[in-house]
Amino acid sequence: MDIRQLRYFVAVAEKLSFRRAAEQLHVAQPALSRQIQQLEDRLKVRLFDRDKRSVQLTAAGAAALGHARVVLAAMQELPAIAQRAAAGESGRIRVGFISLVAYEFLPALVREFRHSLPHVDVQMQEFPVMQQFDPLRQDQFDVAILRMLRPDPAIATYVIERAPFVVALPKGHALCRHQLLSVADLAHEDFISLPHTEGASFQGVILDLCRAAGFRPSVMREVGDSQAMMGMVGAGMGVAIVPETVRHLQTAGVEYRHLRDLTERAEIVLAWRQGQRNPLVDAFLQAAMRAFPPPATRHRRTDASAASQHA
Repeated sequence: MDIRQLRYFVAVAEKLSFRRAAEQLHVAQPALSRQIQQLEDRLKVRLFDRDKRSVQLTAAGAAALGHARVVLAAMQELPAIAQRAAAGESGRIRVGFISLVAYEFLPALVREFRHSLPHVDVQMQEFPVMQQFDPLRQDQFDVAILRMLRPDPAIATYVIERAPFVVALPKGHALCRHQLLSVADLAHEDFISLPHTEGASFQGVILDLCRAAGFRPSVMREVGDSQAMMGMVGAGMGVAIVPETVRHLQTAGVEYRHLRDLTERAEIVLAWRQGQRNPLVDAFLQAAMRAFPPPATRHRRTDASAASQHA
């Protein structure tokens, strides 16, 4: 079976005349009849009831007509589909993300990407921050948006945000009376953190900050993700040093205070495998750069906006 036979079949079915169909197709009527006969032989059914006066579709012909039209329409679209895919304008991209970015960074980035490439299938899945780049190395995702704990030479990254650390406190805690705190003010508090892992980890960063302030937390309760951590704080089970972006979780019973003695920043990054072959990854990176320009560009835009407001 070939596409030409389907085209001939549809033409005859729509005209209900071999003569008029042959004229429309600019072929000889005997050649058209032979192609229809070959198609019927291939399908092992009769598509038309015909005599010297009329041509009518059989039940099998009527059933096949709709499918034939779908196939022909798909064939007409095939060049455009292939060209869009080759140009990185269609296809599929798999996006992994951690819960911390789901409320601000992920929606803005995906919205920007889909605005320029509406035909791309964007598949999104959450994963634990402690897995870091493992899902990328295992080809579970094409890109991932996460808080980077440690660099990896096999992974390329673009920094979306460098967020300052804040302390999350239970509402009504004595330290909530102060608008600005230091890490040393937390020396007698129970801490809540993500689990400890080998190498660099979120908990390791927090312990380093505490040691630099002259103490080690006597209690360190471990939870699986940022949402659980804020839930524990809201329940009054302890305090947590977290990136300021955690505020977007809007957890009930939690207040946040800045820490005057911390200059460290939590890096929220877009990450992908070095040497990846999906052209949509480049397009996703360009969307990230538009939605979240490099810091210097952001500052220039902010300054320009402020200047225009005062002009």
